[in-house]
Amino acid sequence: MRIKSRMLCAFAMFFGVGSSAYSATWLKTGDETSRPAGHMEYCSKYPSDCRKKAEAKALAPAAIGPLQTVNNAVNKTIKPVSDQVQFGVRDKWTVNAKSGDCEDFALAKRAALMRHGYKSSNLLMAMGHAAGQAHAVLVVRTQGGDYVLDNLTDAVLPVNRARVSITKIQSPANASVWLRVTGQTNSAS
Repeated sequence: MRIKSRMLCAFAMFFGVGSSAYSATWLKTGDETSRPAGHMEYCSKYPSDCRKKAEAKALAPAAIGPLQTVNNAVNKTIKPVSDQVQFGVRDKWTVNAKSGDCEDFALAKRAALMRHGYKSSNLLMAMGHAAGQAHAVLVVRTQGGDYVLDNLTDAVLPVNRARVSITKIQSPANASVWLRVTGQTNSAS
């Protein structure tokens, strides 16, 4: 009986059952911060995608089902290549890319989810670091927490389990404003 109990405890710890690993977690934001250079150029080309917007009600937890499908499809569709190799520049954000780097994957996922009826104020571009390098992902804000869609994994992960350390994120109220990420919280405020 003792072995069975230990196995259940180990299972719970590994898979997060009964722990905070699967509790709802949102990114906590602070003051405005600098915008990524590629985002500024992107906004000059697509100004309607970089404006103030009414904040949409957070998605219900049950509404996140298509996230996995979109994440997998985009990860398989876009060929990974750096902006330096493809365009001869350090940072260029493109829409509908056939090949590209992390922000191109995130923009493609955002566009696909918007075609499925998701509101742009729930689909936030975010920047941070993964494996010691600058990295962009798409954060989807839901009532059940923030979820990360990343080109480095097919798994859609809650922000507290993501493989990226997020340092800045778009404001849900204004896509041209970026906010400093100050931590994580278990309240949806």
